Amino acid sequence: CYGPIPVIELRILLQNTGYSNGVISFPEQQFAVDASTRRKGEKMMEVCSDERFKKRVLHIEKRGGEVVSQSKSLGQDMCSLGLFEYAILSVHIHARGCSTAAKFCNRAKKVQLLVSINGTTRPLVIPFYSMNGQP
Repeated sequence: CYGPIPVIELRILLQNTGYSNGVISFPEQQFAVDASTRRKGEKMMEVCSDERFKKRVLHIEKRGGEVVSQSKSLGQDMCSLGLFEYAILSVHIHARGCSTAAKFCNRAKKVQLLVSINGTTRPLVIPFYSMNGQP
C-alpha cells in the first residue's frame, strides 16, 4: 500500500573558499535534518526508497567558468572541489509532520555534512534559520 509523504527538496551550495590549500571532497553520506526540541530528539531523514528522490549534484562550476552538470548516481565521493569551485547538491528530506514548507523551516534546526580536507573527514554543521530569523 502506497501513501503520500511530505518531501522537501534541500539545495545546498558547496564551495571551497580557501580553508584548505588543496581539494576538498564531500564523501557519500546520508543526510538527516535535526528537528530536536528541548523535550525530545527528532530527525527528518533523507528519502532513499524512491529513485526519483535520490540525492544528486545538480551543477559544478570549475575554475575558468567550466560547468559540469551531473545527474548520474553518486559514487565514492559526491564531488571534489578545488579553490573557489562550487557545486549545488540536491537532497530530498522526508518532512514528517510538516504539511507546508513554512512548517519545515520552523522545525528544522540544522543539517550535518561530512567534509574531507587534506585526508581528514570532519563534520560541518549547517544551521537553519526560522521564519523569524532565529537559529
